[in-house]
Amino acid sequence: MVSTNDDPIELVPARTETWREQFTEERDRIDETLADASLESTVERIEHVGSTAVPDLAAKDIVDLDIVVADGAVREVSRTLETELGGDRIENSDEWHPVFRRENGQRFNDHVFAASSDGWKISVVTREILAAEPTLRAEYEALKRELAAEHDELVAYSRGKTAFIKRALDVARASDGLSFDFEVPINNRDDLSDE
Repeated sequence: MVSTNDDPIELVPARTETWREQFTEERDRIDETLADASLESTVERIEHVGSTAVPDLAAKDIVDLDIVVADGAVREVSRTLETELGGDRIENSDEWHPVFRRENGQRFNDHVFAASSDGWKISVVTREILAAEPTLRAEYEALKRELAAEHDELVAYSRGKTAFIKRALDVARASDGLSFDFEVPINNRDDLSDE
């Protein structure tokens, strides 16, 4: 069993190339698994998100993926991943089922999102604005270090980042240098997934 609280909240220096390779390997496993189950047509995109997707940002050594699927396919896709690849699935809502896994010693959080959900959009926008804005990225890393020193529990650690993520979305919305194939969401959630 893999739980969100299995690993300590410990930041490690950026391992950008390694994390990118691990993302690619996990994405390929997911693609193959869903193709074998004839579910590949439900997948709209698979994104490397979270701090491991941002160059030069310290992170927990957990690679996050957002698997964006057709509305109504979240349950079937997440169950297939849990059954075929292993791990533990949580049905957070009809539009978001994370599957927590470990493969060859590496932790993965495979977040299955409905395409209409703002959750994956928040993750993608956060990744892009942190990659584009070194000052914002440094501020975020400092906040994460402070929260990691203060909290042993993941929910409190994640909630401590909520105001920053909301501000990052505002910065991205105002940026002329970034564009997305979706509207940047206005985040009103107090329980962000771990970015």
